[in-house]
Amino acid sequence: MATPDPGDADSPGHVIRRRPDPSTWSALEYTAHVADVLDHLGPAIRRISVEDEPTITFFDNDERAVQQAYNDMPRAEVLGWLELACEDLASILDATNADDWSRVGHFEWGDRTALDMARNAVHEGSHHLRDAQRVLNEVRGRRG
Repeated sequence: MATPDPGDADSPGHVIRRRPDPSTWSALEYTAHVADVLDHLGPAIRRISVEDEPTITFFDNDERAVQQAYNDMPRAEVLGWLELACEDLASILDATNADDWSRVGHFEWGDRTALDMARNAVHEGSHHLRDAQRVLNEVRGRRG
């Protein structure tokens, strides 16, 4: 881990790792989560578009955050991961044929089309961007 300066609790390296409460992720954890999810959604969409009704497994979000130690990762590594995951996902979406968007994959939470999973990717990014902003405001003592 790229350890932030211990003498400066308000440094960006500390603030992005700070949780507003024990049950809420830090801004860095939300960012790593989005990178991780997008990194898995792209291949899931590819599988749905080329395989006949694949069964696709996903990870438990909270377990994965602990296993991968999201909050201990260097922020540059997390941002690079997010950038690469977005680029890979965009390439997969661009390569998906129009007829393949309605193809189905099986997940433990139910059947989803390739289009459903692409929409989920957009949701993950936008929803957790707001989560990260809210957390940053809370840990800095700001509202709104």
